[in-house]
Amino acid sequence: MSRKSGRVKRIVSRFFKERQIYHRSDGVVHFISMSTKTQIALATVVGAALLWVAYASVNVVFKEQIIVAKERDSRIMELNYGRQLLQQQQAYSDVDTLNQVMEREYNATVAEFANRHDTLKQMVERNAAITGELEALSKELSNAGAPTGQKPANANRIMIDVIPAEPTPRQSRLSALRKEAVREARQRRSDFLPKNSPAQSKLDAMEQAAADLYVEQALLLAALEERTVEVAKNMKLVLASAGVNPSTLVSPAKIRNVTLAQGGPFIAAESADDYDVDFYKHANRASVLIDELASMKNIMESVPLSSPLTVRRRFTSGYGVRRDPINGRRSNHFGIDFAAAWRAPVTATANGVVKFAGVRSGFGRTVEIDHGNGFMTRYAHLHRHTVKRGQRVNLHDKIGELGSSGRSTGPHVHYEIIYKGKARNPQRFIEAGRYVFES
Repeated sequence: MSRKSGRVKRIVSRFFKERQIYHRSDGVVHFISMSTKTQIALATVVGAALLWVAYASVNVVFKEQIIVAKERDSRIMELNYGRQLLQQQQAYSDVDTLNQVMEREYNATVAEFANRHDTLKQMVERNAAITGELEALSKELSNAGAPTGQKPANANRIMIDVIPAEPTPRQSRLSALRKEAVREARQRRSDFLPKNSPAQSKLDAMEQAAADLYVEQALLLAALEERTVEVAKNMKLVLASAGVNPSTLVSPAKIRNVTLAQGGPFIAAESADDYDVDFYKHANRASVLIDELASMKNIMESVPLSSPLTVRRRFTSGYGVRRDPINGRRSNHFGIDFAAAWRAPVTATANGVVKFAGVRSGFGRTVEIDHGNGFMTRYAHLHRHTVKRGQRVNLHDKIGELGSSGRSTGPHVHYEIIYKGKARNPQRFIEAGRYVFES
């Protein structure tokens, strides 16, 4: 350590030897003695000054370039940040657009489904109300019994005989209807999304669910239409079996041109699509058929299809030519006769308005009811009548009591059906109401 220290001292002594600086002033010579330490200190100061001058010079020369470089770097960072921000904004805008598209499609789909559901609900409820009233009517007619008052051995026999077998199985029809509904549903496809959009799969799933619902609604509508046609057909068979041409009472449904069958809920044009149009065409057709069914129901309520006696009775005389019970000569009998207990209740055979309640020559105490649509019924030989002219009566309302007034051989009721001024065989009407309605 002392050896290294001695070497440093020798080097320093070599460069910084003690020196004297002489100068003369006013003839006097002066000198300044500079020791090693003083020289070292002076050299340090001068070196530091030179370094500072060098640094300041370099800083002055390159400062502008440094500032320019920093500004360039700052602009590059700002551009990169702006580009990233723009990308984020674009991504947000795309997501927002997709959300709006999905929300619009969802709302439109829900609105379409709700509109179709409301239409179906109204039609089903209306059809159910009509068929419910028809079922109540059929039950009343069934309880009245056959002309003899006896229960039929096989209530389905005539129904099976008068309705031919279906040429096409029901399952085949349903398959065809399903295919048609699927075809209609596929007509509606969304093509407003960008290609390869991440929302396309979700939208496809939503459209598939909507299409499935449409198919089920279309099948329900078809089943409703089918049932309506079937019930209307059965009622026409009732009239035909009674000997009445249904076309004279019921106007055919005007469904050949579906564009003329107008109605249903309002749907804005911008929200309607192809299969909604198809659906409401089918709905309009079914609605027309339900209107026909309602009209048919009103007509059936006015057709006398029951017996004037719902209690135990005995069929004593038929319709047509017979031997007169008083004088024994051949005569026309324009009604049928039922014998029962004295003062047994005689009831209306359909809804209507009493047009006559009094005494008629040969008939004794008589009640006549106008049922509308050309039908009138007559109840004769009553003990007394319990209604008056102008009174409205319903099916099986009591109108009088069985007796033997007028030209009669014993307690019975003479019952006639007059259709458009001509007498018809009441037995056919009673049998039609009793058997054909029981399906």
